[in-house]
Amino acid sequence: MADETKLMLSDGELHFVKDTQWFLTKQKITETVYQLMHAQVPVITNFFAKNISADFSELKTVVPKISRGEQYLSLPYVILDYPSVFEKDNIFALRTMFWWGNFISVTLHLSGKYKEALAKNILRKLKANPDGIFICINENQWQHHFGPDNYIEAAKITNYKYGKINVDARFLKLSIKLDLLQWNEMPALLIDAYQKMATLIKT
Repeated sequence: MADETKLMLSDGELHFVKDTQWFLTKQKITETVYQLMHAQVPVITNFFAKNISADFSELKTVVPKISRGEQYLSLPYVILDYPSVFEKDNIFALRTMFWWGNFISVTLHLSGKYKEALAKNILRKLKANPDGIFICINENQWQHHFGPDNYIEAAKITNYKYGKINVDARFLKLSIKLDLLQWNEMPALLIDAYQKMATLIKT
């Protein structure tokens, strides 16, 4: 028999059980996030179509994918992957992520042939202009939070660490973090983020 104390609800939890408005508000916000993600597709196309290497023509034919979930570190999220190729040994993904209560991020994720071809040039540019960009230092490439065990500001990376990332790391992830309280400026902030990422991959 279940422990009855575990089935009890606090006064605050009872309030939410009876309150439908918070759930309807969440649905409306999620719908707005979807609209924001859809609106980014032509913006991204504009920046990346002219900067992607001709060697990676497959990236120009991929279809944008928007996905959602409820349980990234217990909180809901919406993700736009575009352009993106996810293969066992080769990944190229520009990922725009809304994480409830935390941030919107724009992340460039490279592994395999894409990292091999682009990392050296990207890191050279990043050392010259690191402002606002974070580098993933985690061995797990599927974590998205900005905790100190996952991302570090590019400006704080040493030359030695840059060399290790370029040569030894299995993947390269760069990310830009945008504050949710700047929601009404988000389209312009995203344009700036996409432009920064597109400039980095330009050969």
